[in-house]
Amino acid sequence: MAKQTEDELSTPKESGLKIAQEQENTRSRFALIFIWGYLLIIFILILLTTFSNLSSDSTKDFLLAIGTPLGFIVGYYFKSASSS
Repeated sequence: MAKQTEDELSTPKESGLKIAQEQENTRSRFALIFIWGYLLIIFILILLTTFSNLSSDSTKDFLLAIGTPLGFIVGYYFKSASSS
């Protein structure tokens, strides 16, 4: 007979908790990736505005276009984390 692994011996409740923890970790990683990406974009736009002829109005419009979905994603993450 084949030896059963720990996952095969766990109860459905334990398996559900493991899945919930993995989902939470994935949501957390996505939120952090988006936040770091947004900060990187802000830094690049500051450099472009300072050292090239990119207008500040264009920079504001771009940040607004990127910031709206970012706010939605982070808001969804914190809503999901608090309701769990």
